[in-house]
Amino acid sequence: MSPTEQPPAGYDDEIDLRDLALMLVEGWYWIVGAVAVAVVAAFAYLAVTTPTYETNFRAVPASQANFSGFNIRFMDEMIPDVEGVLGNLQASSRQGFKVEPEDIYRRLGNRLSSFQNFEAFVGNNRDLFQLGEGADLGRVFNGRLSVSGLTAERDGSMTLNVQYRYPQGEQGSEILNAYVQQTAESVWNTLRSRFNSYNSAQITSLETQLDLQKGSLQAEREEQLFLLEQAITVARRLEIEKPTTPQQFGRQPSGAEVIYANISGDGSLPLYFMGYQALEADRDVLRDAIDQGLSNEEIRRTEQQLEQRLRFAQLLDNSQLQGVDVGLASNHTERVVDVVEYAFPPAGPSEPRRALILALSLVLGGMLGVMLVFLSRFAGSLRSYRKAQASARDSSTPG
Repeated sequence: MSPTEQPPAGYDDEIDLRDLALMLVEGWYWIVGAVAVAVVAAFAYLAVTTPTYETNFRAVPASQANFSGFNIRFMDEMIPDVEGVLGNLQASSRQGFKVEPEDIYRRLGNRLSSFQNFEAFVGNNRDLFQLGEGADLGRVFNGRLSVSGLTAERDGSMTLNVQYRYPQGEQGSEILNAYVQQTAESVWNTLRSRFNSYNSAQITSLETQLDLQKGSLQAEREEQLFLLEQAITVARRLEIEKPTTPQQFGRQPSGAEVIYANISGDGSLPLYFMGYQALEADRDVLRDAIDQGLSNEEIRRTEQQLEQRLRFAQLLDNSQLQGVDVGLASNHTERVVDVVEYAFPPAGPSEPRRALILALSLVLGGMLGVMLVFLSRFAGSLRSYRKAQASARDSSTPG
């Protein structure tokens, strides 16, 4: 149609809503039918679909007091460093066995999200699960279990959330709580085992240190014995039998005096001035006890440290250590983390959501019905148009 042409009489390009409403009312049976089909399909889907339930376990890092038994400071961890062969080892031991609640929290979360850990739990508790013969545990693990909260939020808070989805017939909340509890017990036992190994390593270090200290003291006594033997030889040659001084020893009949200086130059008198009687007595006593009574302040301190470690190891072996074996919650889950919420049975299934599915079926059925009404009206108008065109051609054809 050119710009100069006028639309035919009665032409209107606006859609009258009253016509649409009337069209929908006249095609009500299409809408009702489509809604009925959609609702029937929704009920059929709900009938054949197995309900899936969902339960959650939530926890936060435990208090530092939960691990006080592992964070004990020993004497060998508090003394200042000493130079020697074991200097580096002592410096390492003074760092102690330190347990951070956040580390144990992450260790629990990582183990919960481990397929091998889940597989072992299923193997020990197969009767708790609704699993068919030859079920793929990998698909079960990926489809049912999810763990989140292993990294800190922006505010630094951490909340472990373990979600378990399970079919109807399983006691999902009991399964999840048992899974967390057994995993927490494994984490605690691993921590205890590492603590025991650390303490054993410290015992070995102290025993080695004690042997070296005693060997050093024995070497000092042997060196002292060698010096006494030399001094005795010199005293006998000079016929110095009893303790004397250089002035007394060097006095001559003529009245002149000879002053003897120590070769070392430190101002002390040589040992042979003690006389060979006293030197031989000292030598005999030292020779009899050269490998006995090896003790000094340093050795006694190391022996006290070793005794403390040995008593500690005995308590560990007997499972009587306070803060590790006794004086704690019987539930290992509450030892490892602070529980915010144990898993509990849900009020209804999480999937399929009946109300949502029925609502969607009504909406989709209604939309499909409206489309069918429009298609039906379009098909009717198309037939009328074709009939009108055929009649126009027949009337225009010469008789």
